Amino acid sequence: MEIVIWVVGYDIADDRRRQAVSALLSGYGARVQFSLFECDLPTAELAREVQTQLRTLIDEHDDQVRMYPLPTPAADRFVVLGRRRLEERADFWII
Repeated sequence: MEIVIWVVGYDIADDRRRQAVSALLSGYGARVQFSLFECDLPTAELAREVQTQLRTLIDEHDDQVRMYPLPTPAADRFVVLGRRRLEERADFWII
């Protein structure tokens, strides 16, 4: 069964590390909750690469990242309840 989507959730104690993890994951998918991303990682090699990068960003004693693979049939059947959209924080100004 092909795994394309990984649900990645995290609990990061430090703001700087949390922002680094968020920035990394945003390059691979959409933030769907404040600490939850749906990442498009179509190969096992890419998933391992992201895991390696995450290990360099977190403190293994204070932080936790969980990655759940969703096989393609399951990823196509997800359910969203509610209409609230997550708004990205704007920490910069474009002039």
